[in-house]
Amino acid sequence: MLDGIFPFTKEARAFARDVLAPAIYPDRIPLEVTGRTLPGEPMAPAEAIDGPFDPFRVGDRWGGMWATTWFRFRAEVPPGWAGRPVAAVIHLGGARQVGFSAEGLIWTPDLVAVQGLHHEHREYAVADAAVAGQPVDFYVEAAANPIPRWHMQDWPRMEPDYAGPELYALEQADLATVDREVEALWVDMDLVVQMAEWIEERRDEALAALGDAMGVVAAGGPGAAAKARGALQPVLARAGGEPALGGRHTIAGVGHAHIDTAWLWPIRETKRKCARSFANQLRLLDRYPEHRFVCSQAVQYQWMKDLYPGIYAGIRARVADGRWEPVGGMWVEADSNVPSGESLVRQFVHGKRFFRDELGVETHEMWIPDVFGYSAALPQIAAAAGVDVLVTQKMSWNDTNRFPHSTFWWEGHDGSRVLAHFPPAATYNGEFTVAELLNDQRNFRDGDRSVHSLYPYGYGDGGGGPSAHQLEAARRLADVDGLPRVEITSLRAFLDRLQAEAVDAGLATWVGELYLEAHRATTTTHADVKLGNRRGEEALRAAEMWAVAAGLDGGTTNQRLDPLWKLLLVNQFHDIIPGSSIAWVYRDAAADHAAVLAGCRAVVDEALRHLAPERGRQLAAFNPSTYDRDEIVELPSGDLAAVAVPGCGWAPVVPRRLPAPMTAGDRYLDNGLLRVELDAAGLLTSIWDHEEGREVLAPGERGNLFQIHEDRPKAFDAWDVDREYLDQVADLDGPADAGPELVEEGPLRASLRIRRSFGSAGSVIEQVLRLAAGSRRIEFHTEVDWHERHRFLKVAFPVAVRAPVARYEMQHGYVERPTHANTSWDAARFEVCGHRWADLGEPGYGVALLNDCKYGYDIRGHTLRLSLLRGPGYPDPDADRGRHRFAYALLPHRGDLREGRVVEEAESFNLPITVRAGVLDGPGRVVEVDRPGVSVEALKPADEGSATVLRICEVHGSRRPATVTLHRPFAAVERADALERPLGPLDHDGRRVRLALRPFELVTLRFLHGRPGS
Repeated sequence: MLDGIFPFTKEARAFARDVLAPAIYPDRIPLEVTGRTLPGEPMAPAEAIDGPFDPFRVGDRWGGMWATTWFRFRAEVPPGWAGRPVAAVIHLGGARQVGFSAEGLIWTPDLVAVQGLHHEHREYAVADAAVAGQPVDFYVEAAANPIPRWHMQDWPRMEPDYAGPELYALEQADLATVDREVEALWVDMDLVVQMAEWIEERRDEALAALGDAMGVVAAGGPGAAAKARGALQPVLARAGGEPALGGRHTIAGVGHAHIDTAWLWPIRETKRKCARSFANQLRLLDRYPEHRFVCSQAVQYQWMKDLYPGIYAGIRARVADGRWEPVGGMWVEADSNVPSGESLVRQFVHGKRFFRDELGVETHEMWIPDVFGYSAALPQIAAAAGVDVLVTQKMSWNDTNRFPHSTFWWEGHDGSRVLAHFPPAATYNGEFTVAELLNDQRNFRDGDRSVHSLYPYGYGDGGGGPSAHQLEAARRLADVDGLPRVEITSLRAFLDRLQAEAVDAGLATWVGELYLEAHRATTTTHADVKLGNRRGEEALRAAEMWAVAAGLDGGTTNQRLDPLWKLLLVNQFHDIIPGSSIAWVYRDAAADHAAVLAGCRAVVDEALRHLAPERGRQLAAFNPSTYDRDEIVELPSGDLAAVAVPGCGWAPVVPRRLPAPMTAGDRYLDNGLLRVELDAAGLLTSIWDHEEGREVLAPGERGNLFQIHEDRPKAFDAWDVDREYLDQVADLDGPADAGPELVEEGPLRASLRIRRSFGSAGSVIEQVLRLAAGSRRIEFHTEVDWHERHRFLKVAFPVAVRAPVARYEMQHGYVERPTHANTSWDAARFEVCGHRWADLGEPGYGVALLNDCKYGYDIRGHTLRLSLLRGPGYPDPDADRGRHRFAYALLPHRGDLREGRVVEEAESFNLPITVRAGVLDGPGRVVEVDRPGVSVEALKPADEGSATVLRICEVHGSRRPATVTLHRPFAAVERADALERPLGPLDHDGRRVRLALRPFELVTLRFLHGRPGS
């Protein structure tokens, strides 16, 4: 657009491209190229080069999809180049799509990784002052990563095709001299062109200088480049003054390379992307003393340590001198909606511990610029891990309301606060352009309280991070009239200044969740990865708890379980667990989740054998949930029994008779608490609450109604669901293919089966509706064979309850959201995240909708809806298609969610009692909390020392004392932070400790074993 407005700047850009850019490399000779294409997955470098290399020419094609080609480039410095800068200039091919195309890693002949090759990093400096006859010899490990076809609703599968059609052609392979003065002129001219386009008050001056510089170059002669630079210098050298009132806006530039741990590539390729970008930055840190580079995600450092020890050694050295900053403190930049509270705690535990133990750094910030919304539990979790600042920019993606702050206090649901900063340039991949710097200043929302903002710059996702061009631009734009002041600095220096400023700035406070008005479908897409994550979280909880209960060696247990935690945490990355990656990523995630379950099962089996040795035919029941339970369970024989088991405990299976047996027929189930009636279509027509004497369903409406929506978002298919989908819905209320049929009828449980087909692709829902004696949970055990594309499946329950807000479980408590659309903020929350339950309640009565693996809800008016399945085509064209098994339950209850035991029922629904052969002397438990609404989040061996760590949370939102009893000997107990570092001793009586808990408070306790004082 600007080229059309300013034809002269268009001419100047063409001049820079066609005249200056070629002149940067005035003398060139072709490099000798040979290549070796390797089938299958990447090989170790020594293996990869141990074989024949065939002659290769510029223009030859290489690389089937995801394949690797090793090139060898050789030459000799010509005699006339002695004493001059010399570089290899390599363009591997492909579109100019930084981070999404051909990429390479340069290796020396002795296999030291030294630099990445990307579109914006094509030059490999051979010598600052070359020696005549100097040999040039290096390898390039080139990756043929496919180029995305953005925003298509039906993508190709992007599966490996190692021997398929070559994606790229080698476009350039030269050895060249480098004219650094011409290169500097090229940077100068680029920036002055931008100033002419974007700074109106300096446009005439900039245009005149451009004309003069182009004229000097056209005239030629010795020193033309230097003279042309002289014509441009007055424009770049005029410093900006201070405004009449307040300070001048100052931008802190920090180098950055946002590398998604997986997305449109598998994790195996992320490891290589990291190596390329990190090698680049190590070279730039050598060349530019002022350069600072921030890098998050501890797992990526772990990969470097394991796979690229030379790069890792370079990183460690730069961390030690303060120029490479580990930031963020999490194992990966995790999604914060779907993972459990304990998972988010462990993200910080493993991330911060790695940075501390490996690099000697204590991180104090959440660096999660690309996460799709921010749970109100995060401030407390962060504070418990010693983190006091949030840095992100994703809220700039809101599609309805503009977020009102750039720097502010963010207060979580428990009252914990962190300082939050949203870089106002609204990018984490800044390119150091004039437009972005102006955008940063104009978008800053708290200019009356602060004059400082952060600007992360550098090419991400394999693009190599900051480039030499960007660093040269940063030098020139440090203090230019018409622009904010720019400082290249460390993140820590910026945050220290921001925190000092915040003390007296009177910053605004935002309370509660940071709901992103975009990417709402990520709570539903790829149901398989969300199921795997939920089961993994449950399995790790149980493995740690039963290991403690059985007295298994804590060090050995942690050695077995920590790697499993890390597997789970990697797959909580913000483009894996939300369902927004390619299919390859989900095959890997499924294998990881299976490994987590298998590893946990081995620990649990060993622990339970210790607790209940297998002898004879006796059975033992184990309850991993916090709360005492009295319910119907399935025995290994398939029979049912009513058992009572303490929370976090065990009991012999002693079948009991229940006072109110079941009655059932083909259209009804009745357990004396609830009577459930269905029509011929299998839909609920009535739920009568015997105890309360009221109908649960709304008059004239039917429950368990499946609804299917047209679902074609305008932009991000796997990520988004647009508001318009609500207007395109079909009810699946026709006759069922089979049922309702009574398939289980007994005194302890009765079940009805319904089968329904729908859709043009032949999708099928099979469902077993269960009601157990003594239970208020109406359970729907569901199997769906799903083949729909661009459809969204939900299930609806219109209930006879009226309330202006609904409550949804989140990490360590719940969040309230409106059931209406009074304001634009309310209307924008048309699809929201909930964990194991959502509850709609009026004074005296409520209805909760529970689930065992789902995260998307919408509750409008009196209708609760659970999001079940989608069918996006981008980036995985087969996302969600196939067979799914899941369960949900409706829980009518008296009183509020506390009296109705919603939390307890949801936990029981997700953490089934395990029954196995084993002999017990009687009931027992490992830990006990004496009041409802306090959840045991984790019970585990301490990471250091002879101690047991217990993490609990108040989840009802009330303020009351609680007594915790650990049913194993301990000598002392102390409060600890999330990393298990002591905060201070607590009084105890040798068995129990009493605590005063505030609403939603998260507490970590460390019970020390051995003699007092030992």
